[in-house]
Amino acid sequence: MIVTTDRAVRRRTLTREKVIDSALQLVDDRGLDELSMSACAQQLGVVTASLYNHVDNLEDLRVAVQVAAMSALGEHLSLVAMGRSGPDGLRALMDAHRQWSTNYPRRYHALTAASTNPNALIASAMKLNDALRAVLLSCGLAEEETFDAAASLFAALHGFSSLVNSGFIADDAHRDRVYESVVRSALVGVIGEASGPVSRAPEQQSAGHKAMSTQNEEMI
Repeated sequence: MIVTTDRAVRRRTLTREKVIDSALQLVDDRGLDELSMSACAQQLGVVTASLYNHVDNLEDLRVAVQVAAMSALGEHLSLVAMGRSGPDGLRALMDAHRQWSTNYPRRYHALTAASTNPNALIASAMKLNDALRAVLLSCGLAEEETFDAAASLFAALHGFSSLVNSGFIADDAHRDRVYESVVRSALVGVIGEASGPVSRAPEQQSAGHKAMSTQNEEMI
């Protein structure tokens, strides 16, 4: 009589996707630096050796985590970009980036860390890049200008997100005020002052920013 253990079943049903999903959960809980093959195996309930049927080594797993995170961010921004255009569409994308990086701070840090396979990471960023460049085109930029403009916007947003996620900008009102300044500077740099003011997407307005607006009105 053959006795099948739970561990044996888990080993037989293990896939690369399950390994990567487990690694993403570990990154969310502990950070990319704490990701290890043994921790991933323990979370999946299998022996560490079983993982090597699906990933080559820890570096392969780390790259897979980065690719999965970048793909998820790109999917998120693509959904937001659907049906949007012009400066308001660009603002919506910037707000969506802020939301995702805030919801997944350690995952966001992982996708922007130095990669041992930059080509794979660049390929996974195509959906994000396409969504951003499409909106930039709708703002009046020439196609050849959109690549540098997209990189510039991402750099500005990444700088803000990194400061927030590190705890450097902790106060809600201060965080919103700095973010608005980043957005204004980025939009002026990309589409110029002639585009006029860009309103914030209503669903993205935070209580902290509303409070700051009220405070500013009282001071005038």
